[in-house]
Amino acid sequence: MELRRLPFPDARVEMRRGKELRYHFSISPGRYGRLYDCVLQILAGEQPPRMFVMRPDLVELSGGIRPPHLYDHDGPGALLCLYWPKNGEWDARLKLANTYIAWAAEWLWYFEQWLKHGQWLAGGAHPTRVPRRWSPHLYREISTAAEPPLIVQ
Repeated sequence: MELRRLPFPDARVEMRRGKELRYHFSISPGRYGRLYDCVLQILAGEQPPRMFVMRPDLVELSGGIRPPHLYDHDGPGALLCLYWPKNGEWDARLKLANTYIAWAAEWLWYFEQWLKHGQWLAGGAHPTRVPRRWSPHLYREISTAAEPPLIVQ
């Protein structure tokens, strides 16, 4: 399995009921960035993986303000919005190390820039709830202009 070969010293793989794999690891978005405890969740079936930041609490770090590009979910941690699914940027044939792990590091780098400057520099699109009487759970795509992403090593 590719995840076991990644250079994260305290990483561990956990199988749950044979239907869910969780990869627990810690990552820093750069040489001087914070260390974040993350969980990559892979469910059996056609669903894409999900990436959570478990610690530190991102809302607490941002002074009680919800950071941009997070999905709502029930449970612990912050569920990161790493890509726009409609664009087909990920499929099961791609390596998780080159997609989800790298995208999480990049997201965290932009998060730290957002904490410092107050502006989300990554751009991108994220579904926003549009309140409607007949269907409160519809989404609308909101796009922002972005410069090409920086590569963080």
